[in-house]
Amino acid sequence: MSIIKKVYIQSASKKIYIELGYPKKIPAPAVVVAHGLRSYYSGFLNMFAKSVRENGYISVKFHFLGTGKSEGLFEEKSSADMLQNYQDVISFLKKQPKISKIGVVGRSNAGSLAILAGPDPSIKAYAFLAPPAYYSKTVGKFIKNAKVKGKFFYHKSFKRLHTKGEGRLPLNFVEELKKYDQQLLDNAKKMKNVILFQSTADETVLINEGHFDYWKENLPEPKKMVLVNGGNHSFKGHKKYVINESIKWLDRFLK
Repeated sequence: MSIIKKVYIQSASKKIYIELGYPKKIPAPAVVVAHGLRSYYSGFLNMFAKSVRENGYISVKFHFLGTGKSEGLFEEKSSADMLQNYQDVISFLKKQPKISKIGVVGRSNAGSLAILAGPDPSIKAYAFLAPPAYYSKTVGKFIKNAKVKGKFFYHKSFKRLHTKGEGRLPLNFVEELKKYDQQLLDNAKKMKNVILFQSTADETVLINEGHFDYWKENLPEPKKMVLVNGGNHSFKGHKKYVINESIKWLDRFLK
C-alpha cells in the first residue's frame, strides 16, 4: 500500500493542494500528473497516478486554484495564476530530498502551461495529452456555446463537483490567453523528450484545427507523436494504451 503525503503550498496568493504518493523504494523520480482546465482526478488521471507509483515513481497530483482542495473559486482562474501554480509545484519538488528526477504528464491545458513554462533542466521528460497549440482560439470556442451574464460566461462543463463556485469564467479570460499565444508556439521549439497524444475524434482540441500538426512539426527530437484513432478528448477506449505508452517514454529518460 502506497504512503500518501498531503501538503499545501502558497502560490499566486492561494494555498495549493499537493498529494504525493510514494512507491516502495525511495529516493525515486517523481512524475507530476497535472489536470486540465475543467478536468480533475477522477478515472483517467487517477489511473495514471496509480500506474506511475506501480512503476516505481513518486506520483504527484495537485489542484490548480479554484479546483478541488486548493483555495479560490473557479471564476478566479487566470492563466498567469495557473502557470504560477505549475511552476511553484515544480519548485517545491526540486527541494524534496527523496526526489531524484522529475517528469511531467500534462493533460490538455496543463500540457500547454508546461510548454509556456518552458524547458527546465530538472524535468527530464514530458507526456502531453491533447494540449491545444492555438490557445485562445480553443478556449474562445467555449464562449460561443456559453451563457453570458455580466462580466462572466457560464458553460455546463465548468459546473462540476470539483469546481468551486458557479461554473463561470470572466470574459477577459480569453483576452488574457492571447498574450500567451505566440509564447506557447515559440516555446514548443525548445521542449525536448516529449511524447504527445491526440485523438482523431477529439471534440475539444480538434484534429482539423492543426494542433497536432503544429506540435509534430515544431517539437524537437527526441519526441514521439501518437495519433489515437477514435477516442475523444479523454481518450475514451484508449486510456490504458496512453498510460502504458507514456510510462515507457518516461522510463527512457527517468530510469
